[in-house]
Amino acid sequence: MKFWRNVVLMLVCTILGVMLAWQYKSISYNTQTASFENKRIEDIKDELLFEKKANEELRQRNEKLEKDIGQYQQIRGNINEETQLMEERLKETRIFAGLEDVKGKGVIITIENNGYAGVVQDMDILKVLNELRASDAQALSVNGERIVSMSEIREAGNYIMINNEQTTAPYVIKAIADPEKVDKALNILGGIIEDLELYQLKVKVEKSDEIVIPKIDSALLKTDLLEPVNK
Repeated sequence: MKFWRNVVLMLVCTILGVMLAWQYKSISYNTQTASFENKRIEDIKDELLFEKKANEELRQRNEKLEKDIGQYQQIRGNINEETQLMEERLKETRIFAGLEDVKGKGVIITIENNGYAGVVQDMDILKVLNELRASDAQALSVNGERIVSMSEIREAGNYIMINNEQTTAPYVIKAIADPEKVDKALNILGGIIEDLELYQLKVKVEKSDEIVIPKIDSALLKTDLLEPVNK
């Protein structure tokens, strides 16, 4: 009798164990599925926001082009006004290319070494610049060097080369942009500032109502290998 009681008890324990295992697998699967679905929803939201932003930029660009066409049509034949408009467009182009000193509201980010615990590397600077570009920064500089598409930022021994200039810490990055938008993007949970501090670097972010960013040395802009495509 005792033998059969033990057998029954063992069977009950086995069944309960199997049931618990299946329940655990089911809960684990549902948790993973929910996590995946939430991540996918966040990814879709990010994609929608990106597309919405891109469409808005295209719409604004289209409006500006239509406005420019309207201006050219209105002043056609008036040499003085045509010259003035061309000069304005030339200045806009020079500003866009980084060939003019500019000023405006923005943020100043200072990144410093922390003894031997943390040393600023070129990738740290590049990550910050990429985040600033993603936040619609319109002009950037690092330690007084204007950053444009052709700017080099690379390690060379104990220095970081920026536009052929040897620079050392602290690295002061200036950005002309919406201060609130940039500050929020930089200090978001799990963002670039938190990442830099994780590597023991000293980081300070300041908002400013007037940031001055110098023009780039025109000699750094190489175009001798470029030719326009005739259409």
